[in-house]
Amino acid sequence: MSAKFCILIPSKILRIEKHFRQKLDSWLAEAEAANLSNCGLSNYALYSLSEFEKRPDVNLNLPDNIGDRYHVIDWGFYFMSDAILRDFLSWLAQIYVYGEVGVLKYWSDELRRFPPIKISKIQQYISHFSMKNLPLDELCFFLLGEINETS
Repeated sequence: MSAKFCILIPSKILRIEKHFRQKLDSWLAEAEAANLSNCGLSNYALYSLSEFEKRPDVNLNLPDNIGDRYHVIDWGFYFMSDAILRDFLSWLAQIYVYGEVGVLKYWSDELRRFPPIKISKIQQYISHFSMKNLPLDELCFFLLGEINETS
């Protein structure tokens, strides 16, 4: 059993930005270069939310009506710093300002010996958010439209 990290992004971003994966790879490479380390930022997997939910190591039980509305960028064991997270969400908001983005720290366990992930709404702005305070197995959402206004 181990903790992992992922971000849920609106699927509309992938429809708007046809070359999203290439732009994401480019942004991640620039962010790694700026941090002067090979920190694991570019090691990610991109899933539709329904694909992510079917993984045997994820205990995700979300309402059916959001399955097609999100994609998941899963960084596994890599946890972003607060500054990189804010920069990344700001970059996403430049592509698509509407909708919400979810941040999740979850237990990964093939035997599913942990409670299901639940959705919570964080009322604080991203500028007040800290990865150290990210609750385990709680999907925390931020409005993309407010990210650039508050970061």
